Amino acid sequence: MSKQRIRILLIEDDPADHHLINRSLGQSRLAVDVVWSDDLRTALSQIAASDFHVVLTDLSLPDSCGLETVHRIRNQDRDIPIIVLTTLNDEGVEATSLSVGAQDYLSKDDASPHNLERAIVHAIWRQEVVVENQRLLAEVQSSREQLAEQKVLLKRKNRRLRRLYKTAHRFVDNVSHEFRTPLTVIKDYVALVREGVVGEVNIEQCRMLDIVGVRTDDLNNMVDDMLDVSKLESGLLGAWRRPCQLADVVEPLTLPLLKKAEVKGIVFEVDVDAALPPVYCDAEMIGRVIINLVTNAMKFCGEPGTVKLWTRADAARHEVVVGVTDNGSGIDDEGLSIIFQRFKQLKRELKTSTKGFGLGLNIAKELVDLNFGEMTVESRLGRGSTFSFTVPLNDPQNVMERYVERVRRMKHEERVVALVRTRIDAGTSAADAEDADVFFNFLLRRSDLLFRAGVHEWLFVLWVARSEAADFEARARTEWLKTNRNRPYGPIPDFELTHDGQWNVESSIDAVLNRFRRVMHSDADVATAGASGH
Repeated sequence: MSKQRIRILLIEDDPADHHLINRSLGQSRLAVDVVWSDDLRTALSQIAASDFHVVLTDLSLPDSCGLETVHRIRNQDRDIPIIVLTTLNDEGVEATSLSVGAQDYLSKDDASPHNLERAIVHAIWRQEVVVENQRLLAEVQSSREQLAEQKVLLKRKNRRLRRLYKTAHRFVDNVSHEFRTPLTVIKDYVALVREGVVGEVNIEQCRMLDIVGVRTDDLNNMVDDMLDVSKLESGLLGAWRRPCQLADVVEPLTLPLLKKAEVKGIVFEVDVDAALPPVYCDAEMIGRVIINLVTNAMKFCGEPGTVKLWTRADAARHEVVVGVTDNGSGIDDEGLSIIFQRFKQLKRELKTSTKGFGLGLNIAKELVDLNFGEMTVESRLGRGSTFSFTVPLNDPQNVMERYVERVRRMKHEERVVALVRTRIDAGTSAADAEDADVFFNFLLRRSDLLFRAGVHEWLFVLWVARSEAADFEARARTEWLKTNRNRPYGPIPDFELTHDGQWNVESSIDAVLNRFRRVMHSDADVATAGASGH
C-alpha cells in the first residue's frame, strides 16, 4: 500500500460528518483519494464501476438502515473491505456488523487521523487474509477429485486451513481490536499531557508520565508476544529476509530503549559497529529479538543496573553475533534448562511490577531460528548474564546451506526442495525490477526462499509437497494477473519461469547445493547477489 494511493469510498449522508472524516483522512499519513456518496444506491453503482481499496460507511442512510447496509455492500462486492462508521456505541451492533462482513467498527467520535489510518490499513490486510483463505479453501475443494495419493495431502490442508483461519481471526481480530486500540489511546494521551499540550506539567509529573509510557510499551510488547505465538503455531508468521545493516536495525530501537532505561534508573550502552558487513535477515524480526532481550535484561539487572547491547563479526562462521549483557544475579543450571521454554519464568525478584507471560525469550529464540541463526546464554551466579544470537552474513551459498539444514531437521518425507528460476526482460528499469522483487517476495510461503541472482533474475527455493512444485507457475500467474488488475501505476513486468529440478533433502543435500551453486553463477546479468525471503 505504501507505493500507491488508497481509493476510499465514503458513504455518509451528513455533510458535517463527511467534512470531519475527510479532514481526518487528509491529516493521516496515508495517501488517499476519497469519493463521497450520500446514499447507498449511488454508492453501489460506484463500487460496480470503479475499483476501491476500502469502503467507509454509516449504517443509517436515506435508502438503507442498519446491518442491511453492510449486507448490500457485501453482496455487491464480496472482496472489498468495509469499515462501519457510526454514532452508536453498542457492542451488540459492533459484533453483528463484524459477523456479517464488516472488517472493523469505528465510532465517529473516535475517528481521529491515527485511528482511521489504523482501521483502514488493518481492514485491507484482514480482508486480504479472508480472500486468500477463501481462495485456498476453494482450491482444496476443487482438488478432491484428484488421484488417491493426493487425498491424504488435501485432508491435511483442510485441517491446517481451518486452524489457520480460526487462529488468525481469533487473535488478529480480537486481540488486536481489544488490546491495541485502548493501549494506543493511552499512549497518545499520555504523550500529549507529557508534552504540555493541555497545560504545564512539573518535573515529578513528567517522571510519572514517563513511567506510564514505558509500562504501556511493555503491554504493547506483551500483545506482540501473544500475536507472535498465535502466528508461529498456525504457520502464519512469515519472514521477509533481505540484505540489511544491523546498525540500521538497531538505530530506531535505541531511543525508546534509552527512555525505558532512564525511567528504570539503568545505564544502557549500545556498541554496534556501523562497519559490520551486511547480514541477511528479516529486520523487523531481529528488531523484536533485540527488544525482547534488552527488556528481559532490564528486568533482571543489578542495583545499580547496567545493560549493554553489542555486536561482533565472525567471518569464519559467516555470521554476526549480537549480544545483550547485564550485571544481574545470574541464572543457575536449573534456570538455564528452562529459560527458553514457553510460559516459563524464573523465580527471581523483578525490578519492575510488569511481569509478562514468559513468552519473550521463547519467541526471540524462534524468531532467530526463522532467520537461520542460533541463540545462546552464558551466565555466572552473582556476575550477570549474556544472551546472544547469530545472524548470517549476506552470503547466498552459506544461507542456502543453513536453509537446507533447517528443512532437513524437519524430516518431512512428503516434501522436496525445488529450485525455480524467474527472469524479467533485461531492458526493465531499476524501479520496475524492484517492484518485481516485492511481488516475487509476496509469492513466498513460510518455508520458501528467494535469492536475487542478478538485476533481472531471481531464484526461488521452495519446500513443497512433490505434487505442488509443478503448481507454482500457475499460482504465480494467477497472482500476477490479480496484482496488475488493481495496480494504478501500470503492470508489474512479465516474467519467465524455469524449473531446475527438485530433491529430497534427506538423501540429496549435496545435489541440491551443487545445483544451487551452478544456477546462482550461471547468469551473466549478475548484480551484487542478495537474498530475500518470506
